[in-house]
Amino acid sequence: MALSHPKITRNSQNQSNSSALAAVCERRIITSEQQMHSISTFDITKYPLLDILKDIKTGRIQLPDFQRDWVWDDARVRRLLASISLAYPIGAVMMLQQSNQQVQFKPRLIDNVKEPKYDNPSLLILDGQQRLTTSFMVLLSEQPVVIKDQKSQKLIKKWYYLDIAKSLDHNIDRRSAIIAFPESKQLRTFGGEIIDCSTPEKEYEAGLFPLSKIFFFSEWRSKYSKYWQYDAQKLELIDTLELEVLKKFEHYQIPVIQLRDSLPKEAVCQVFEDTNTL
Repeated sequence: MALSHPKITRNSQNQSNSSALAAVCERRIITSEQQMHSISTFDITKYPLLDILKDIKTGRIQLPDFQRDWVWDDARVRRLLASISLAYPIGAVMMLQQSNQQVQFKPRLIDNVKEPKYDNPSLLILDGQQRLTTSFMVLLSEQPVVIKDQKSQKLIKKWYYLDIAKSLDHNIDRRSAIIAFPESKQLRTFGGEIIDCSTPEKEYEAGLFPLSKIFFFSEWRSKYSKYWQYDAQKLELIDTLELEVLKKFEHYQIPVIQLRDSLPKEAVCQVFEDTNTL
């Protein structure tokens, strides 16, 4: 593959990234002699979310080393997932081609990427780090998601589930249908009840769909159907979920601004700083 949910305040992240970037390259005004002969320095297109996440998993898409970690809290994660599930736009992302040796930055893998196929990426994420990192961790990494606890500010791990019945009720805010479970997959409610999703069978009983299985739905559906002995009502419910909600993830596309590798390194630094401060 050749390769923003509503804007969220990023002042702390911007300061950290800008400081790191200053160590990578000194920002200066680009002179006319440094400008490229090409009229445009970037391309804009749309790519399927799944293709982008697959490229993150294989290491074809990575982060520049100067991008610092910035972990979201639960509310932001659920808001992002709700938007995708409703096919709402989450904003464009910006990436930089990495084929030009003279413009290359040191890369690093996105969180939760294990055993990548490629050491050297084709693209680096300049803007959209948290949207793509969060999407990858929830939907394709098959690992719990690292988030920041809003009260303690400590890092914790969560699994995200979709309440099937609530997600199909058009009178209910989609965000309330997305539930974060602790790493144990056992959630204690305010009333003291324990909701146990530690096995697939318990997920079926609870009526909760694991968002980590979005792109592995066929396998999950097969086991779900067998568990309920192909009950007609259960099959109709899960088919409706697939058509009205899960397909939104499968067909979701993200606008990508792709900076060409002919862009001088100093210009890339300037674009990054401007993007994160305007």
